[in-house]
Amino acid sequence: MPMRVSAVQVLLTITVWGCAAGSALAQVYPPPKPAEAIKKLGPNQFAIGSIRIDTEKRELSVPGTVNAVQILEFVACTKGGMKAYESAVTLDAYAINFNAALLLLGLDPTHGRAPTRHFDPATPTGDPVEVWVEWDANGKHVRLPAEQLMYDRTTRQAVTGSSWLYTGSSFIPTEPGEPVRFMAEEDGVLIGFVHSPAPLIEQSGGSGVNKYGQIVMNPNLGLTPDMAISLTVKALGPKSTKP
Repeated sequence: MPMRVSAVQVLLTITVWGCAAGSALAQVYPPPKPAEAIKKLGPNQFAIGSIRIDTEKRELSVPGTVNAVQILEFVACTKGGMKAYESAVTLDAYAINFNAALLLLGLDPTHGRAPTRHFDPATPTGDPVEVWVEWDANGKHVRLPAEQLMYDRTTRQAVTGSSWLYTGSSFIPTEPGEPVRFMAEEDGVLIGFVHSPAPLIEQSGGSGVNKYGQIVMNPNLGLTPDMAISLTVKALGPKSTKP
């Protein structure tokens, strides 16, 4: 049976659209994605669609696939996300559900300050997280920090030593009576590194700021389009105690 989590429901009302969009707005912007029920699988174990959450370990994992891309601006996009053409992987999740899972880990969106524009030179703020990807190939299991999906042409090396922050994405101002526009859902991006307002998680250092075309898919990992991967986010630091 779906679990009713009042605190998450309250937070979701802050961070997602209203339930209905006007017909004129729907012609311009993608319609809101449905928020899936939070299901309890066991002690400290929950699921939202394909996302699996462990509130004791403060980790979430979600399956995905490798995109057929070269130039990167994002690590992960949503399923059907409009930025898949410049994201390393597509995750089997919508932004609304991914955000709900991050909230269950105890991350607090009020701590976040998302970049205000594309290639924002200012460092974003937010609760720290660790992000890694895993896959099986040639009889071996591979686990790497998410930033190693990124290869910097200027240094001719994979990006290393990244710090990731939960910024909570951003909202686009709307007219009275119009639904709230949640940028992570609208742009279909979850994790980025060029300091953009849309992703829910941003790289603090901004490896791709003002370096368009220089960060590409790491050619040394042997990843191929549509290859199955799993991405994990682990919350670091103190857990939010807000109701």
